Amino acid sequence: MKKTKTKKSTAKTKRTCPLILKFKKPSFQKVVSNKLFKVFLTILGALFMFILVDFFFQYLNNGYSIAVIDGARISKKAYHKRLEAQYGQSTTKQLIDEKIILLEAEKNSVSASEEEVQARLDDIITSVGGQESYQAALLANGITEKDLKTQIELDILATKILEPTLEYDDDDIKKFFDQYSNVIFPTETAQLEEGEKLDYEQYREKTKEVFIQQEVENSKYSWLEGLFQEYKIQDNSTSTPKYGVLTATVNIFRNLFDEANKNELEE
Repeated sequence: MKKTKTKKSTAKTKRTCPLILKFKKPSFQKVVSNKLFKVFLTILGALFMFILVDFFFQYLNNGYSIAVIDGARISKKAYHKRLEAQYGQSTTKQLIDEKIILLEAEKNSVSASEEEVQARLDDIITSVGGQESYQAALLANGITEKDLKTQIELDILATKILEPTLEYDDDDIKKFFDQYSNVIFPTETAQLEEGEKLDYEQYREKTKEVFIQQEVENSKYSWLEGLFQEYKIQDNSTSTPKYGVLTATVNIFRNLFDEANKNELEE
């Protein structure tokens, strides 16, 4: 009996492939070379430059102007010129006085510590009614705490220099207390019953401190006027500046020589 062989089917089954869509990427070079794109970039660049120029002119207006009214500016130069004409001489005089005090303090080996300045500042804050009132007072007077501390330091230096030259006794302090105790100690005075008075002995030291400050302030003007004769002062706010041969160099060597002598004496 013959075996029948089954024939393998040679027909291959067909597989279905998914449809793949291919997109052609735009050429960057073609986009850049496009005339419309070039025009767009040109307009954008010009707009950006225009904005920068506008900001620059705003900076000039604000940086070099004290005020701008509808685009019309008032220059800081005009502002400073007006201030100089009205207050220049007095301000220069004040700055000269302050510099002389510093020079005299250096000559007399006098200094004001940070603790002394802070203690005086704390007294001021208490006297005006606390921190909030103090900040409002600074704002109202247009000064900073740094400016105030500088003035306090100058007052302390002047007091240390001039106090040894003052002539007074306890009777002078007592009279000062009797006359101004309500001003020096307003809070304590307000708490008194009618007819009561503050105890002088209790407030003597503080009264003495205020009395000395007042006396120093009264004598400071004549003291500084006398020192004007000792220092070579060139006030360019009232006179034409003077020039001399090697004047600056001579001043530098003179200051170095004085500093060397001072260090030698301290040693």
